[in-house]
Amino acid sequence: MIAKAATNWESDRIALSDMVLMKMALAEVQTFDQIPVKVTMNEYIELAKYYSTPKSSTFINGVLDQLFADLKTKKKIKKTGRGLVE
Repeated sequence: MIAKAATNWESDRIALSDMVLMKMALAEVQTFDQIPVKVTMNEYIELAKYYSTPKSSTFINGVLDQLFADLKTKKKIKKTGRGLVE
């Protein structure tokens, strides 16, 4: 999924820390039904700012935004709880 969303980037060129952060974000957004998508996105962008390269947060933001939109379209993100149902 990440390789398809990261256009113009071969997966072996993506920093390992970026790849790990994006995989963790994808797992969190699909597994934890009471954590809002925006919270997950912001958490992993902040982690990228702290633990990865200077441009990683922008890259991760773009890739995750595209992936989350695709998962919502395919109804693979299911959120429950007050204020989470869209």
